[in-house]
Amino acid sequence: MAYVGAAKTTAGTRYLGRKFVLLETRTANIPVQIVEIWQRLVDSISVLLAVPSMMINRLEPPDLEVFRSNVSPNNPFPSGTRMPMLGVYCETAARKRQRIQVVDARKDPEWAESPTAKAGIFAYLGFPVFWPDGKVFGTICAVDTKENRWVSPSENLLHTIKDAVEAHLALVATLEELHQKNQELERTLSEVKTLQGLLPICAACKKIRDDKGYWNQIEKYITERSEAQFSHSICPDCARRLYPDYV
Repeated sequence: MAYVGAAKTTAGTRYLGRKFVLLETRTANIPVQIVEIWQRLVDSISVLLAVPSMMINRLEPPDLEVFRSNVSPNNPFPSGTRMPMLGVYCETAARKRQRIQVVDARKDPEWAESPTAKAGIFAYLGFPVFWPDGKVFGTICAVDTKENRWVSPSENLLHTIKDAVEAHLALVATLEELHQKNQELERTLSEVKTLQGLLPICAACKKIRDDKGYWNQIEKYITERSEAQFSHSICPDCARRLYPDYV
C-alpha cells in the first residue's frame, strides 16, 4: 500500500499576550487510497458551496500544510501550499478545538488585521480534525474572498466531512499500530532459533549426536542451534553426592 506523508509527533506554540500556548499535533502516513477520497470530497464540496477553496489542512507547527484542496484555477490555496500557522483562522480552530466561522473579516475586529484577511480571504468556516487519541491532525475548512454568511446546510455538510475524515484517521492509526506490531513480531521471530525433531542423546553422559555423527556436550549443541545461553551451578542432589562432607 502506498502512502503520502511522514510519521512524526510535534508541537508548536503561539504567542498570546505574554504566554505561549502549546498546540500538540500528530501526523502519520496517509494511504494514497484515502488521499484520493479526500481529493474527491474537497472537489465536490467546493462546487456545492460555490467557494473558491475547500481544504483539508494538516498542522505541522509552526506551519500549516494544505494537504488536499479542490482543483480549480480560482483556488488561491492549491494542495501542497504551506504557510505560517500564526494568526490564521485554522490555527484558532485547532487551538480552541471548536468550529470557527467568519462572515466578513473586514467587518470583524477580531480578524480584520489577521494575515489571512490581509491576503484577501474574508470568509471562513472550519472545524478542527482530530486523531483518535485527541491529538490534532489539522482542520477542514471552506474559505471565500467575499462575504459569506454560511447558511445552515454548509455547516452540516462540513461537519459530516469532518466525521468522515476522522473515521479515516482512526483507520490509519489502527493500520499503523498493526504495522508496528507486525514489525516487532517479525523482529522477534528473526531472533529465535528453534530445536525440533528427535535428538539422539547418550543415556549415560547426556552428550548429543549431531547430524555429522559427532557427539557434543549438550550445552554446545543447544547454544549453536538456539539463542539459549548456559550458566553452570550444582543441583542439591549432585552437591550431596560430590561433596558429602560440605552438604
